[in-house]
Amino acid sequence: MSGIRGAVVFDCDGLLLDTAAAWFAAFRAGAQALDQELSDRQFASLTGASVGAAAARIALWAGETGETGRVAKMLDEALRTAVEHRPPAALPGAVELVSALSGRVPLGVASNAPAGVLTEVLRGAGLWPAFGTVVSADDVAAPKPAPDVYRAACRRLGADPGGAVALEDSAAGATAAQAAGMALVVVTNSGWPGRTPLRWPGTGRPVLYVRALDDPAVLPHLLHG
Repeated sequence: MSGIRGAVVFDCDGLLLDTAAAWFAAFRAGAQALDQELSDRQFASLTGASVGAAAARIALWAGETGETGRVAKMLDEALRTAVEHRPPAALPGAVELVSALSGRVPLGVASNAPAGVLTEVLRGAGLWPAFGTVVSADDVAAPKPAPDVYRAACRRLGADPGGAVALEDSAAGATAAQAAGMALVVVTNSGWPGRTPLRWPGTGRPVLYVRALDDPAVLPHLLHG
């Protein structure tokens, strides 16, 4: 085994927290703003997208790209309302894994969620104090699948991305983490209902695939590789 990791950076939605219902409500509200109904395939394809990216895609599907800004506003408002009405719970193994890592390796979150929503849901789940930094889509020039959120998280934690590891459950997030030069753990049985388990092959760095955060292989891999 190698030495202790420089940092461990988590995605949030569908990995740490069960926010699927809130995001689906937001996607639905954005589509309804343009008198559209999304298919199951369209819902699934929006998994892991930022508010801006989801709005652009919904507007494109509706043939009304000039309405992207209005759709984004509806998405953002619906997402905030949903998490306020029903604060999302931590997914199985999330609290235990974060607790086991806390104090042993620098921890961060890199998410495509808006900053205000991300702060609220992490605080609500009691996870906020464990993280040395939390980076949202609002904090960078480009959201996932660009590597910006992961590079920013590593920079804030004082870690070289090459010595850090990311945990993801979406293709966009996995792409972002590997583009940042990080090792990667992919959780294939995430909290997003109706999704095909992710089998993203990646390139370069080895990928550990697990079904959930409580898999016994996760903790030693995160600490030592």
